[in-house]
This record gives sequence, structure tokens and C-alpha cells, in this order.
Amino acid sequence: MRVWLRGQKSIRLSLFSTAVFLCIAAECVPAQTMSPSAPFSISVVVKGSYTTSARFLYNVDRPDQYLNTKYFSSIFGFGGSIRANFGGGDIAIAVSTEKLKFAESSLVQYIIGGSEVFVPVDEGFVLYPVEVSGYFFLPFSTDNFRVYLGGGFGAYFGERYYSIGMESTHVENSPSGYGIHVLTGVEVEVFSKVMLQGELKFRDPQFDSVNKFQHSSTLINGSVIPLTTAPVTTRVNVNGITYTFGVAYTL
Repeated sequence: MRVWLRGQKSIRLSLFSTAVFLCIAAECVPAQTMSPSAPFSISVVVKGSYTTSARFLYNVDRPDQYLNTKYFSSIFGFGGSIRANFGGGDIAIAVSTEKLKFAESSLVQYIIGGSEVFVPVDEGFVLYPVEVSGYFFLPFSTDNFRVYLGGGFGAYFGERYYSIGMESTHVENSPSGYGIHVLTGVEVEVFSKVMLQGELKFRDPQFDSVNKFQHSSTLINGSVIPLTTAPVTTRVNVNGITYTFGVAYTL
């Protein structure tokens, strides 16, 4: 498990280094095709997202927090951003927000009074990233086709939800998380002032969610299922690559 984590970090560091190299290299190429007519403009972007993976870490208060980990895949979301474009479209700064939500249902086996009881369990999370990003459009971009690199920082708000049968946990506390991200993408003009946007983002948002059951048991098909009322802390780590597709409109 630790080897995998180190491998992921190495891949992200390598991608970040490549992005930095491209930015430096691009500075050496004279900008020829970007239109200088609009020194400042505002773009509004509406987008959907797909994140490849996430995980729950259940042993956050223990020395080896990765010992008990559950992985999830295919997290979908939607959001938008407002972007200020400067220098005729060479650079930009954007503020964006999203909503990512994931839910999974399963049947868990309990042995109650010597009999098997299969209990429905629902588990998932909701995440609200709020990010500030800087963009650099590469000099070979044109008014109709633009390639960009960027990065920035973000705050991440969310909570985990968990239920056994009809009994759901109550969120006692869910402190926000913070982190950085790097990204790359392309924009293609389809109409005047309207561009389709595709983006690849590397980030590692995580936050802790403290949940507890309000009752010590629940009734499933006539069987009493015991529950713990002690607070439980779970770390939600959305560590996959995020792909976004959106529409940008320049005001």
C-alpha cells in the first residue's frame, strides 16, 4: 500500500515538473497568434467532472492509518467558474466551485442469535471544492484553439454519510481541508464567444468527518442490530485524477 502511495506521489511530482518545464519553454516562444484586441475580459464556465478514485481511511487516530482503507471509483460532479482574462488572453485567474457526490449500497452479513442477517448499508460522501487557479495560455494558441497550463490552491468542504438499515449517522464535526492543484486543458471555439473546454486536473483533497449513531441499535427484519454511539472519525481522500468538460462563454 505504501509503495502505491509513493508511486502516485512520484507520478504527480513528475507531471508537475513537466508542466513547469513547458511553462518555462513556452516563454522562449514569441506569441504570434493570440488576439491583442481585448486586454481584459470575463468568462463564465459551466462544467461537469469525473474523478477516477477516492478512499476512506478509518484508522486516522492510529499509527498506521492506511491499514484499514476502502477504495471507491467513478465520482461524478458538476460546477462552474468565473475567469478574468488579462493581456489579450495570455493569462487568466479563476475562482471555481464544484459539488462531488458518491454513494454506494451493499449488504453486510451479521450473525444475530446464531442466524444470518443481511443488513443494507449505505456509505458515501459529498465534497465541495472552492479553488483559485491561475492559467497560462501557450503562445502557439490561436483565437479559435487554445492550450493552457495552470495551478493554484483550494479549500475543501464536505462530509461522510453512513447508514445501517434505516439508522443514519449524525455528522458531529467535519473540518475543511486545504491543498494545491495543477492542471492542463484545451479550449475550442464553436460559436462567437463560446468555447468548449476539456481539462485534466491533479489534486489530492481530503477532509475528516466525525460521525456517530444516535441510537444503540436498529431493527432489521425482526432482528436487533447493535450500533456504536461513540464518535468515529473517517478521513475522506479524493485522490484520483479529475477530468472536466465544460462550456465557456466570454462576456
